[in-house]
Amino acid sequence: MADILYEVLPLELNLRAAPKVNPRNILTRLRQGQTVRQLAPATAAGWLQVQADVQGTAVTGFAKASFLKRLTSPQQVPSPPVVLPNIPEARLPSPSPVRRNSASAGARVFDLTEANQPGRPGPTPADQAQQLGSIIAYLAVDRSARYAPGAGRTFCNIYAHDYCHLAGTYLPRVWWTRKALVVLAAGQAVKPAYGTTVQELNANSLYQWLDEFGPDFGWRRSVDLTEVQQAANSGQVCIICAQRRDLNTPGHIVAVVPETSAHRAKRVGERVTTPLMSQAGAQNFQYGGRVWWTGAQFARFGFWIHA
Repeated sequence: MADILYEVLPLELNLRAAPKVNPRNILTRLRQGQTVRQLAPATAAGWLQVQADVQGTAVTGFAKASFLKRLTSPQQVPSPPVVLPNIPEARLPSPSPVRRNSASAGARVFDLTEANQPGRPGPTPADQAQQLGSIIAYLAVDRSARYAPGAGRTFCNIYAHDYCHLAGTYLPRVWWTRKALVVLAAGQAVKPAYGTTVQELNANSLYQWLDEFGPDFGWRRSVDLTEVQQAANSGQVCIICAQRRDLNTPGHIVAVVPETSAHRAKRVGERVTTPLMSQAGAQNFQYGGRVWWTGAQFARFGFWIHA
């Protein structure tokens, strides 16, 4: 039987885990023009079970048929996106060693560079999970001045960057400006210069970066918290990031981290309902967490695993 394909009509469309409206069953948001494949006949309430490609991951869920347009010819299927040249990592070189307990706002734009920092060399997944625990202990997010909230500022993006950096995973602290990206896409070299060719990323813009550039730097989207926790337990770097509806207010980003004998994810049966997280923010903690990303203040969210 030939595939029955549909095109998303609104600017964004919720793909849900079940055929009902509930803020906790949103898997991801599909974009206008995205193609989905029908898996089953429509329900009496007008829901379609469909499969969509989300950053290379096949995701199955439900969407209202009224928000989808059936494609009647192969010509209506969108062409694959244009492949651009590889965009390099953006990093600002620090003029001096940067310490994890630094209280300087200026130092927060640079990678940590103090001596004897822990890493994640492996070689086994169990070793890497233990090493991620050592990184969490070293960063001491609940005690370090580098991440302490104050004067209306929080530093979830700084902590997430530092955690990924020590684990050998690229999550940008700064990223290329649009003009710099045009030059890089033309195959020319660009030198990082603060405010000119690179700019700082907050949690809102990190969501956008992960959505747009994440796969190019080894990040894979997931919609399954059990998969995310299992990946963290096997020593992989995992994050949850959410973007605010009001971009003038801070979004949020956390690390999903390996479970320990003292700290566990929450489960119903074998399914993870609340993964084990480590974060900076209004509250800083090495281990803990709750389901926060389904809040009405967030326009969109995602779970990412670094392959």
